[in-house]
Amino acid sequence: MKIIHTADWHLGDRLGRLDRTADLRKGVERVAEYCEEHQVELLLVAGDLFYERIPLPEMADALRHIHRVFKPFFARGGTILAITGNHDDDAKIDLVRAGSFLAAPTPNGTVFDRGRMYLQNGLTFGRFHSAAGEQVQLVLVPYPRAVRFGLEDSYRTREEEHRLLQNHLTEWSAQIFRRPEFDISLPTILMAHLHVRGANLQRTLFRVSEADDVLIDPAILKSGWSYVALGHIHAAQAIDDVPTLQYPGPLDRLDFGERHDERGVLLLDLGRTGLQNDPVRLPLAATPMWDLTLTDPDSELPRLPEQYPQRESAIVRVTVDSRQSTVSRDEIARKLRKTFPRLHQITWSDDATSSQSHTLTADPTDTQRTPAASVRAYLEARLAGDPDRGAILALAEHYIATLEMPV
Repeated sequence: MKIIHTADWHLGDRLGRLDRTADLRKGVERVAEYCEEHQVELLLVAGDLFYERIPLPEMADALRHIHRVFKPFFARGGTILAITGNHDDDAKIDLVRAGSFLAAPTPNGTVFDRGRMYLQNGLTFGRFHSAAGEQVQLVLVPYPRAVRFGLEDSYRTREEEHRLLQNHLTEWSAQIFRRPEFDISLPTILMAHLHVRGANLQRTLFRVSEADDVLIDPAILKSGWSYVALGHIHAAQAIDDVPTLQYPGPLDRLDFGERHDERGVLLLDLGRTGLQNDPVRLPLAATPMWDLTLTDPDSELPRLPEQYPQRESAIVRVTVDSRQSTVSRDEIARKLRKTFPRLHQITWSDDATSSQSHTLTADPTDTQRTPAASVRAYLEARLAGDPDRGAILALAEHYIATLEMPV
C-alpha cells in the first residue's frame, strides 16, 4: 500500500501583507500529482491544515481547491486523513466537518471509507482497507489541547496543562494496544501533531520546556508502531535517526527563518509486516526567499532585474544604505517595489533613529483587529527571519491566553 505523509499546510497563510495562497496551492497540486504518479491510496496530513486566522470563506475555497485537484484521487478510492494542529481553529473545523461535502466528520465505526477526506480534531482509532484488501490500523492524535480531550478543568497553570496532556497521551497511546478491536497482526500507523522531545528546531539554541509546549518522550513512539507520521516541527527530520519516526516539514517556506530549508513529502510503501523500505522523500518546489543588501542604490538598482530572474515569484527583504544615493528613499522604495512585486520588508541601515525595519504589512487602518491579533501581527512582522520566531510566538500565545485577551 502506497502512502504519502505530509503536514503543516497552513492554507490561507500570510506573511505581512503577502497572501501565500498561490504558493501553497502549488504545493497542494504537486502532492496531488505525486498521489497519481505513485498510485497512492492514503494521504496523511499530520496537522495544521489551515492558517489559524483564515476566514471561513477562504477556508471553504481552500477545501474546494482540494476537492478539485484530488478529484482523480478520490474517484479511484484514495482517502485523505487529516488531523488538527495548534494553528487549526476548532470552531471553524467543527463547522467544516458538520457541513462540508468533502470532509466526512467521523469514520464509519472503526473503518475509514475510501474516496473521502477526514478532518479529525479528537483522538481517533480506525482502519483503512486498500482497493486490494490490504489493511492498516491508524491512531490519530491532534495537537493536544485540554478542550479537545475533555480536560478543561483539571489544571491551574499552562505548565500543569502541558504535563496533564503529556500524561494523558502517554496513557491513552498505551491503552490503544489493549483495546479488544486492536489487531496486533496488522501494521499500525500513529499520526500525531506533537512536539517530540529532542526534535531539531531549525538552527536555534532555544530549548522548549513544559511551560512552552506538550513534550512527548520519543521512547514511547519507537515501539509498537509500523510508522509514526508527525507534524508540528517545521524542520524535516527523522527523530533520533529512526526512519519510522518522521517530521516531513511544511508544504513551503513560511517565513524567513525557513528561507534555506528544502521542502518535500514522504512516500511510504507499507506491507503486512510494516514498511517495506525506508521512506522516500519527494521534493516540493520552495518559494525563493532572499535577503538583499544595497550599499550603492544608484548603481545597483538598475542591475537588479537582470541579476534576479526569479524576482516575480521570490519574497524579498532588502537592507539599503541610502547615504550615497542621489534620489530619495521614497524613490528607492518605489523602484524596489517595481522590481520585486513580492517585496516584504525594507530596512534603512543608515537610519539610527528607526533601526530600520519597514515591513510591508496589512492596512494599518484596520479597526476590526482585536488586541490579541494586533500583538500577533506586530510580533510576526518584527520577528520575520529571527531563528527563535516560533518559540517567541509560542510564548506570546501563552501570555495572551493567560491574560484572556479576545481572540
